[in-house]
This record gives sequence, C-alpha cells and structure tokens, in this order.
Amino acid sequence: MKKTFALVLTLWTLNSNAQEHRCAQHKQQSYKARIEMEAKMAALSPQASHEIKYDIKFVHLNLALERNTKYIKGGVTTVATVTMAALDTFQTLLHLNHTIDSVRFNNQLVSVLRQDSMVKIKAPTPLNNGASFTVTIYYNGTAPSGGSAIGSGYNLGTSGSWGNQATWSLSESFVGYHWWPCKQILTDKIDSSWVFVTTDSTNKTGSNGVLTNVVNVGNKKRYEWKSRTPINYYLISVATAKYKEYNLYAHPQYLPNDSILIQNYIYDNAINNNNWINQQKPSLDDLPQVLEFLSEKYGMYPFYKEKYGNCMAPFSGGMEHQTMTSQGFFEYYINAHELGHQWWGDNVTCKSWGDIWINEGWASYTEHLVAEFLDPSSFAGNLNAVHNNVMSQAGGSIFFTGSDTMNTGRIFSGRLTYDKGGAIIHSLRFLTNNDSLWFNTLRSFQNFYKNKTASAVDFQNYYQAQTGINPTQFFNQWYYGEGYPTFDIRYNFANGQFFLKSTQSVSMPGVTPLFITPIEYRITRTAMQDTIIRVMHSQAIENYTLPLIGNVTSVQCDPKNWLINKVLASVRDLTLGVSPNPDGFEENAQAFAHLQIGPNPCKSVLKIENPGQVKGRYALFDGNGKTVLEGDLGLVSELNVLPLASGVYILSIRDMNGEEKGHHKIIRP
Repeated sequence: MKKTFALVLTLWTLNSNAQEHRCAQHKQQSYKARIEMEAKMAALSPQASHEIKYDIKFVHLNLALERNTKYIKGGVTTVATVTMAALDTFQTLLHLNHTIDSVRFNNQLVSVLRQDSMVKIKAPTPLNNGASFTVTIYYNGTAPSGGSAIGSGYNLGTSGSWGNQATWSLSESFVGYHWWPCKQILTDKIDSSWVFVTTDSTNKTGSNGVLTNVVNVGNKKRYEWKSRTPINYYLISVATAKYKEYNLYAHPQYLPNDSILIQNYIYDNAINNNNWINQQKPSLDDLPQVLEFLSEKYGMYPFYKEKYGNCMAPFSGGMEHQTMTSQGFFEYYINAHELGHQWWGDNVTCKSWGDIWINEGWASYTEHLVAEFLDPSSFAGNLNAVHNNVMSQAGGSIFFTGSDTMNTGRIFSGRLTYDKGGAIIHSLRFLTNNDSLWFNTLRSFQNFYKNKTASAVDFQNYYQAQTGINPTQFFNQWYYGEGYPTFDIRYNFANGQFFLKSTQSVSMPGVTPLFITPIEYRITRTAMQDTIIRVMHSQAIENYTLPLIGNVTSVQCDPKNWLINKVLASVRDLTLGVSPNPDGFEENAQAFAHLQIGPNPCKSVLKIENPGQVKGRYALFDGNGKTVLEGDLGLVSELNVLPLASGVYILSIRDMNGEEKGHHKIIRP
C-alpha cells in the first residue's frame, strides 16, 4: 500500500533500530523523576493493595479544566461495594498538590485523614461485606509535574508544529492520582464511568465513551461523556484544546446494518492546513480499514456500541485511552498499534505491570499483522528491523518480577516488552501451524477475558486448552528465557538425495542453552520451483536427509522470518552424505537404524539394544536442551531415568564423528 507519509515512516523505521519503539519511548520518563516516583509508589502501593477492600462499580468525574493551565477544580464520585468482612474506612489516592475541600460519604459530610497521598475517609457507620456505598471528594489544585510513564499524570503543553495549547491526561502507569482520586489497582476495573468537563466555550474536551450532551454553563460549556463498559483507572482520560471534529465510520462485516464512529478531535488550526491534510490525514483515513480488519482477526471491536477516536495532544507517540486514544500525530503503524490496544490492554488488561506483554507485546504484534495483510510491501522490512533491535544485545527476558514491576523503564522497554514481545507472538503462530486455529484462539481468548484482566500465564494456559498444543517449552525459551539462536547451514545433494546439516549456537547459553523449535528452509533449485521444508530442530547439530531432484543453488534458513535468529552461513559442503569409512553413508545409516530403544514411555530403565554393534554415542536431553545422561553405545546400553522428573526428553544417537544419526522423543511418565 502506498503511503503519503512514507518519508516520515522511513525515518522512524531507521531510528527505531537504535532507539526505543516510539510508543515505548514516550511511555518512559526522565531518570530522576522516575526514581522519585518509584520510591514513593513502593511506599504507597503495597499497603494500598492490602487495605483497599472494595470493588468499584462507578466513577463520575465532574471537573473544571482549561487548555492553558493545570489547575483542576471539581468533584469525583465513587460508587463501590465492600469486599471485606467490614469496612469502616474508605481509602484512595490523591496527590498532595490538591486540597480537599469536603467529602461526603453516603451523602453525609465526613472528615479526612491524609498520609502523604493516601486519603483515609471514615465511614459514618461501618459497612458489612456486600454493602454498597458512595463517596464524593471535592478538591482543587494544580497537578504536579513528572512521575508518570509518559510526561505527567496531567499535562500542559503547546504543539511545536501547530502552536496549539492543550491539557491532557496520561496516567499510565502509576499516576492517575495526580489528577483525580482513584484506586490504582489493575485487577479492579471500574464497571462504568462518566467524565464531565466544564471548560471555556472556545475549547472542546474529549474523553471515554459517548458524548451524550454539551451544556452551556454561562460563557462555558460542559462536555458530558459517558461509558457503560468496564475500564481501568489509568485509561480514564481527558484532553482539552481548540479542536474541530473529523469523523470517520467503520463497517465491520459482523455489523452489516450499522457502523462504528471514529471520532477525531483535531487542532482547529491544523484540520484545514495542507501540511496536515497531505501528511497525516491519509493515515488517519486508513483507520476504518484497519478497524474492520482487526475486528475480523481479534473479534468485533470491543467498544462498538460507543466509538473509537483520537484526541491530538502535543507529545510524540500515542496513549491507548479506552475508545479515545491521545496522539501527538498520525502515522499508519502508530495508529495500528494504539487501535490494537483496544483489544489488548483495554478490553483485556494486564493483570499486573509484570504482565505488560498482554498490552504492549500484542499491540506490537498488531503492527506486524496489519503489515502482513494490509501493507505487505512493508512487512519483511518492519519485521527485520524489530528482530535486529532485539538482537542488538545478547540477552534480556520479556519476563520480570520484583522491584522491576515498579520500574517504568523496564515495563516499557522497547527492545524487550515491545519488539521481542511482539516478535515471539509471530513465532507462536508459526508453532501453531494453523491460521484458522490461531485466530480462533485469539478471538475466543478476547471473548473469555472480555472486560477483565489477564496474565501471560493465563494466555499460555488458555492457548493450550484451545489448541491442544503444550507451549511450555516455547514460553520457557522465548518468554522466560533469554537470547536467540544462530544457525550455521551446510548442505549437499547427490543421486537424488539432499543432505542438510544445521548447527545451532545461542547468545545466552547459560540461560537458554538450546532453542528447540520447528524451523523452515527454502531450497532453491535450477529451473525448478522453490521448495520449503519444515523440520524440528531439537539438538545443537541436526542432520536431515530427504529425496530431492535437481541441482540445489541455495538454501535459506527461516525464509519467512518466523523466529528471532541469525544465520552465519549457508554453503554447500561436498563432504555431507559421504561416509569417512568403507561402509559408506547408507550402510552406516542402516546400522544405526537397527538400534532398538525401549520401553517408551519409560519410568525406570531405558534400554538401547545394538545388535549390529555400531560404534557411537547417546545423549539424553531435557526440555531445555540440558544433557542429563550420555555415554558410548554398547551391545546393550541401560539408561536409569528413574531419578528424572516427568516430562518429554530427546534421545540423540550420534556416530563417533559427532554426526547425529537419529533422535527419539522419550516420555518419562
């Protein structure tokens, strides 16, 4: 697909090799501000998560905001249900920059205790488990700067391109409380929400859900946004500026008689400007097609009863606020990434910040998917750039725990969370080897976890249940493990036989000693159609033999780039298939074929009977590629597998030159 924005896209793609993913780049903050925030949140969050025992049903933000100040005044009402034996104190977070004017608990004025940013409100009478209650906090103040993953929780800025002033919220990951009193716990989604903003009549304010009304309030206007779909605290949003609407409509195939509004708030001085029209509007105009495509692959757009949209704000990149992304400018793949978040991050949200792969890995995979099906000329180049960035360092895992879950730099690592996270999903599709099954699994996962939170383990378990494929080894290597494989390819052909030797080395052998994986090879022959074979690489050195007619001119490893990997060389080796002893290659291979191995499954002693007394060695590998037993072949070799854990093992048989002559899957029940 031809892009009017091709020059800018090219520059971004080139820069992405050396820098973070653009979305990641602007979900990270300055080092000093980040360290201060992490220390403060480490002090607040553990207590909050244990003490705040209520389930939020509804929030109503009713605020006065302007485009040229970070001052906030208004009230926030929370309706919740008690989830502990009894509740006598309501706790929430609100930054100390804000003065609390008054609080009503079930419509009674009550007092407030503040400890740093923790707000404790005594209930007039204790409430029992299951009881509903309503708390309204009236407050005012100027939102603080810094501390967020993206700029500040509530921001003020002027567009460098258009000179348009704007204020906007960016609460991910820890700073919703910088601008409204909230419970910052991911697993408690808010069932429904209203955001009312009163602002100067020259402004517009965009937010989540549906704009139900615009009310004149003196010389100001109140924008009343309402959403009936569950939402996480950090996805509640506001953006205020001099906007004009530019609306589009999508028509997914499962809504033949209806459409989905794509409601865009564009700077008033940009919307009719030729630069914006020529450079950004075309990629925005592609959004309906992308939304329709993703509705086919992931399931119906989750918020089709409300809308999708964008609010411009003066920052680079985008933030996936539910139904109303905040975005600095419009570019095809940023648009696709943020739209993909409506499924992965908004409809289904990460259960913890350590599970950010559910959000950012899948939104990054969305870029690859959109390229493959809607912009195929860019697909290979984009994927190569991502793989190269992942391999720019030897190690690094997608998985992280402990203090790193408070580290926004680690959460939003462009190389690991975004690029590696998205790339391994592409690899998991290859492992599945059935696109119908793959996309059915994604759609059903979205439906099963709709309006909920999910972890990487939840996806792993769901994938196995739906596909019947055990992905444990895959996740151990690619998600929990580190590094990538490098292949050295040698091939030969003679007398209608093709011989392939593939030697794998790894970048982090102390963590992931071997990547056991299916892999493809493209075989190019003179005056014949290319042949792609799919084989299993389960040992450091693999030898394959297959019948093949014609002269082979080249062999390409992983031609469709399913895996993050490097290839040292792919050259013809005339010694392959030629035996170094008088017996000859075929006789030698037949002698190894006469080995008798059993019982399988085996609980205690595995026997290798060798009636031909062929000379060689055996090695037994576990699922991580670690050697657990090895030795020379005798007339009868006995392997004691009783001490080994239950699981699947690989038995490799090699000749005395180290050439593998066969491998067998051994099950230890």
